[in-house]
Amino acid sequence: MTAATTTLTAERSSTAVGRVARSATEIAQPPLVLSFLLILASLLGDRWMVSIWSGIVAALFICLVPFAVVLLLAKRGQLTDHHVGDKKQRRPVMLWTLGSSLIGCAILSVIGAPQPVWGLIGGILFGILALILVSPIWKISGHAMTLGGATVSAVLMFGWLGLPFVVAAPLVCWSRVYLRDHSAPQVIAGFITGIVAFGASYTLIVG
Repeated sequence: MTAATTTLTAERSSTAVGRVARSATEIAQPPLVLSFLLILASLLGDRWMVSIWSGIVAALFICLVPFAVVLLLAKRGQLTDHHVGDKKQRRPVMLWTLGSSLIGCAILSVIGAPQPVWGLIGGILFGILALILVSPIWKISGHAMTLGGATVSAVLMFGWLGLPFVVAAPLVCWSRVYLRDHSAPQVIAGFITGIVAFGASYTLIVG
């Protein structure tokens, strides 16, 4: 991101509209959205008092532990920011996220996670691999990919109760473009990738 772009982004963030955009971006951070969705998915198991632990384990290893590392490294100045704005830094972040996710999957296979959780995990792993492959070349939007995946997954899991994700998705995608964190094509590509990856994964695994 150039100095001019950084200045413009700061100016946009300071306006009323900019504060809405910044709030949408921060609230809908991929690790937080996916953690929430994984825990919700675990409640669809036959014994939700037991299966909820699979959602918590999945959220910790796939989302929250890697995110905590990102926050720490950003605070130390080793990453540009907690959104990892520099596309060159994204592959290492996604690689250690993948490693943590695989450890989580091993634990989940032992404790017996319900199918809805595995359906989400399949989409998440595909998204991680897509970011590993594409990010060094093109800064595809992780926010948009997450919201696309969350939208289709929430509707498949909960029907009309998943509509809040449908409403939130356009707002979050708009915020990424408005704040100049991504271009419109990067957001659109991310959103479509999320819909396809999560939709296919959930449908194939859960049926």
